[in-house]
Amino acid sequence: MKKKMKKRATAAIARYLELKGCEILEEGWSHGGDTADFIVLDGYEIAFVFGFASENIGEGIPDRAIDRKTFERLAAAYLAEHPDHVDCAVRADIVSLLVLSDNRAMIRHHVNAIDASGLDLRP
Repeated sequence: MKKKMKKRATAAIARYLELKGCEILEEGWSHGGDTADFIVLDGYEIAFVFGFASENIGEGIPDRAIDRKTFERLAAAYLAEHPDHVDCAVRADIVSLLVLSDNRAMIRHHVNAIDASGLDLRP
């Protein structure tokens, strides 16, 4: 993905999350070799948000999976470093963005993309 497009897609996803009422706690949070694009507080839940973007209209909105182990490592590390978040649920979200033009995009937000069994729940 081109650097300029990635930067604009990240900004668009951040704006989308804020419009939905999420409080962005971290952007680009990393632990070891794992990274979450955003960590947000959504009500009483902490969501680890993984963003994907594409400009290829012919392929549609990007459809990628999240690795359950990556999510679990990130969540465990983040919660260990932030003991103030003790009474909250934790989930993994995917926000996919299809760039249509300089100022338009389609967004798909899959909330809780991994269930407790580790199955990918995307449609």
